[in-house]
Amino acid sequence: MNEITSAQNEKIKLIRSLGNKKARKESGLFLIEGERAVFSAPEEAIKEIFIASDKQDKYISEFTRRGVRINVVRREIFERAALTEHSQGIIALANMPEEKEISGDVICVLDGISDPGNLGTIVRSAAAFGVRDLILADCCDVFDPKVVRATMGGIFGMNFIICTRARTIELLNNYGFTTVILDMDGENLYEWAPSGRIALTVGSEARGASEELRSVSGARIGIPMPGGTESLNAAVAASIALSWVAEKHIN
Repeated sequence: MNEITSAQNEKIKLIRSLGNKKARKESGLFLIEGERAVFSAPEEAIKEIFIASDKQDKYISEFTRRGVRINVVRREIFERAALTEHSQGIIALANMPEEKEISGDVICVLDGISDPGNLGTIVRSAAAFGVRDLILADCCDVFDPKVVRATMGGIFGMNFIICTRARTIELLNNYGFTTVILDMDGENLYEWAPSGRIALTVGSEARGASEELRSVSGARIGIPMPGGTESLNAAVAASIALSWVAEKHIN
């Protein structure tokens, strides 16, 4: 166990830097903050743990048992390092997962999602419904601390393919997926029968799916809204559609 009592400690500087995308990319590391998220992380993903000095009794025994490297940080230094307000006193440094081959018959393509909360919620929903392969085409960074928090631990066990729209189309063709776009003017979701390999595609909050992906789509599906609301939040719409696909095609 290592004790940290200075804000100039190199590990504290590293934690602060990981709020920046460039630093995450260069180091291959990202932050997990909060009890639930850290406890849900697999051991192999965690590089080391940082615990506020006043939370030693609560957390140290668990991570000693796991054999994880532990740093105890003086509370005032911890507060300066944490990227969230009202920190729970625990942060993990995690290794970014490597991209893997697509293995599922249902994947989710996120097309230009720019809001961290929406992206994190969609990842969380995909994990909950058993969709493990996600293509992120020109989206915000899935390892941004705001996105990671919004996944509520759902980020682990997922296969993220971070790429351009051009490579997305190439992957979908190579793997034999039908591109199915969420579109408010599309076919009624509940009258659509999913079959074959499906790439459920969710467009950006402001513009919807891009023209590039629309040009290769095999179907468009929409969620009926009898209440008359003009549109749904991207994360809400994706969660509803993922639930339907999981029920009809995965289970």
